[in-house]
Amino acid sequence: MRTVARSAALIAFSVACGYAKLVLFPFLFFVEIFSVAVFLSGAILGAGWGAWIGAVSRLVFSVANPYGPPHPWVLAAQVAGAAVVGALGGAVGRRLLPWGAPGAGEAARIATLAIAGVAGTAAYDLLTNVAQGWVFGSVPAALALAAIPSAQHVASNGVIFAVIGRLALPWLGRDPRIAGDAA
Repeated sequence: MRTVARSAALIAFSVACGYAKLVLFPFLFFVEIFSVAVFLSGAILGAGWGAWIGAVSRLVFSVANPYGPPHPWVLAAQVAGAAVVGALGGAVGRRLLPWGAPGAGEAARIATLAIAGVAGTAAYDLLTNVAQGWVFGSVPAALALAAIPSAQHVASNGVIFAVIGRLALPWLGRDPRIAGDAA
């Protein structure tokens, strides 16, 4: 039952981070902290729960978006992409905690976080851009038009994952509930 309550809190936190982008980075269109919140949620609760948190939080955020919900196929791609990011957090996140990888240095942790940010964001962007191309009738055109915005999104998330993850994971690793109790 504790895991369900934690997942609900992490879903709310991830959605709040999605809306915080509108305040923190109003003019930087492809800079966001939603993905790192989902990734850290996966690191806290594991890959399965991370995928759940990513999927539900993206569904809630996208449907309740002040600009309106996306096309259903694009929404499905967004939900699947966020689930991938959450599962990725569960797959690698616990190894990044201070006790999770004996002998791993700080530079290796930062590099792993940056690579996870790049890989997760690239997967998310590919899924959503292909879905948009399919909806609007030309996947090659959608991928070509999305190349520069996706590059900015992937690069910024690489940096955001490295910076926020470096600060958050050691702090999270001090919590005994995260250190081993997933019940």
